[in-house]
Amino acid sequence: MRAYKPSELTQLKRNLSQRRWRQAILLRGEQAWCTEQLSYLQQDINEPWYVLSTNEQLSHAQWPTHLHQILGQEHANAAYDCFSGFFADKLAALSGTVSAGGLLVIMMPEDTSHFVDPGISKLVSYGYHTPATSHFWTWLEQQLSNTQFINVCQSDSLNALRPNWPTIHSETFASAQQHQQQVIERIKAVAKGPENCPLLISADRGRGKSSALGLAAAHLSGQAIILCAIQRRAVSSAFKHLALARGLREPDDHIHHLDNLTYMPPDRLVQEQPQCDTLFVDEAATLPIPILKTLLKMYPRVVFASTLVGYEGSGRGYTLRFKKFLDKHYPSHSESLLHIPFRFANGDPLEHGISRLLALDSACNELALTDTSVVHKKISVTELLTKPELLKQVFALLVLAHYQTSTNDFRQLLDAPGQQLFITLHKDQLVGVALVMNEGGFDKGLANQIARGQRRPQGHLLAQSLAQLAGKGAIAQLHSARIVRIAIHPDAQHLGIGTALISYIEMACKRDHVDILGTSFGAYGALVQFWQRLGFHSLKLGFKRDHVSGEHSLLMAKALSNEGDAGLGPIIKQWQRDATYILPHFFANIGGDLTAKLLSENSDIDSENDDMEPLCRFARGELAFIHAFAPLMRFTSNNPAVLEQLDEQQQRLLAQLKTKSCTQIEHKHSKKQFNLLLMALVQSVIAQRL
Repeated sequence: MRAYKPSELTQLKRNLSQRRWRQAILLRGEQAWCTEQLSYLQQDINEPWYVLSTNEQLSHAQWPTHLHQILGQEHANAAYDCFSGFFADKLAALSGTVSAGGLLVIMMPEDTSHFVDPGISKLVSYGYHTPATSHFWTWLEQQLSNTQFINVCQSDSLNALRPNWPTIHSETFASAQQHQQQVIERIKAVAKGPENCPLLISADRGRGKSSALGLAAAHLSGQAIILCAIQRRAVSSAFKHLALARGLREPDDHIHHLDNLTYMPPDRLVQEQPQCDTLFVDEAATLPIPILKTLLKMYPRVVFASTLVGYEGSGRGYTLRFKKFLDKHYPSHSESLLHIPFRFANGDPLEHGISRLLALDSACNELALTDTSVVHKKISVTELLTKPELLKQVFALLVLAHYQTSTNDFRQLLDAPGQQLFITLHKDQLVGVALVMNEGGFDKGLANQIARGQRRPQGHLLAQSLAQLAGKGAIAQLHSARIVRIAIHPDAQHLGIGTALISYIEMACKRDHVDILGTSFGAYGALVQFWQRLGFHSLKLGFKRDHVSGEHSLLMAKALSNEGDAGLGPIIKQWQRDATYILPHFFANIGGDLTAKLLSENSDIDSENDDMEPLCRFARGELAFIHAFAPLMRFTSNNPAVLEQLDEQQQRLLAQLKTKSCTQIEHKHSKKQFNLLLMALVQSVIAQRL
């Protein structure tokens, strides 16, 4: 039985179409009831639906693994099933795909006070219990009262579908078109103008940036244009509007070429480097920044377009890092902002409501510093929920300071067990925040398995890394804490506040009997030096560059107890022994400043007797070769007689390792084959030693 009047649904849809708005309907009740009501809505609204759910009983249900599979599309109506797991980034992206006049249906329990949805499992590190009550759902309930969403509840036999909309002046569709046309003219100017003057188009979702690319291509009929994005269907709007402008048939998503516009994914584009007059990059914030830099080198005329409200997850990296790169290396670049809604009208209830629910409207307030006096304190999430504006300020500061933030991080801030939040205040103004995760404390059996590379429990990045580096489980049995993020307000930086906040965290950790305090971050010289001044030591540099920042992740730590010092000491010494070998071989392109900072920790240590252990661990498959490389080089140099016992192929491989990087050698083999060759070489060296 329907829980609403079909006549009211018809009127609601008519009103939405007239206003060019979208609306959310909350189906609140048991899962089976919500499923039934959604099926009624789908029957009563004879339009296409896009449903995110793992429930196979729902018509048109799908559950994309990656966010870019949702982005860049348009749907008449959509639905999100919270019983499949609440993932903030998916809901935010889905809401942006709903066209004017459409509905977003959200299926959820009527009573969420004890609702533990499957989405929280991604936030719970090993050893912690799933919270009985979700702070995030408490936040949602608080904010839902401030939205214009329509509630359809199982406890009510008949629900009204009459929203209480305020009277809001909306920009006309003509205004949005005029605003978009200005951006199209900017795109045309780049395509016809001088080289190396890239354009950055930024927009909230639904502002018509993808359609602007298609319309611009229609105006540039004499040019060959490549449109780059991770997925073809993410740029369907561009092809649709090109087809409309040219009077052509709109192509299906499997068609990659229309008129003068050709779609190519980024990996193929970089590999093949086809010729074109202008390159368009849509949803640029979803691409690794190193790829964006490569595209700039390959093509002299480039237009980048992206959404920058956090849907993509890597949008902050795009704004903070890529723009700085352009400011320095492409001073003639220009920027355009699409701010008038195009897909829907201003004042849209759905956009307003989703923004409130997921804290997408969080922004740092200006800071009025009268002096440098500050107060540090540890604050609970429960207390933050009583101060919603402070909570939004905390999240805004974390977002501003970190280059890779997604809407999912807001939920993690509220719900992840085992974390501590520290803030710094200046006369009730937020000037600093740090998020710290408690780790370690594994039992002996599991700790030893982690050290041997046999187990990888969820979470505990620092504790597990230390155990694997040490090759001893005892260090994973200790209690450690990892500074996940630390942020100081831009108006309060370089005043020693960050240093003071970390000192406060150290004292709090010592009171809680934490043995080791660590951190992991995208390494560059000045930041490494900052942590070194605080007594932190480098332990491990990640082999792969971060896909957003283009930087290698550095793990640093310091001991807070005698037990921590005993466990950490050998790992620090291992890094100091190996860095002079590892950095030039595996990290030749990280830059002189960072290399100098990392090598500044080195000390002269007699190491020959310590090299056999990492070699044996690599031979057993417990360590990556990067950790056995320096011991192998030292041992074979100090024991030249070993070389005579190696076969010809192994001697040649060892000689190559001394003059070439592994990447240069590996291309002749598969990754697995190359690793087997390295293991055979090391095993032969060990055999000679024994």
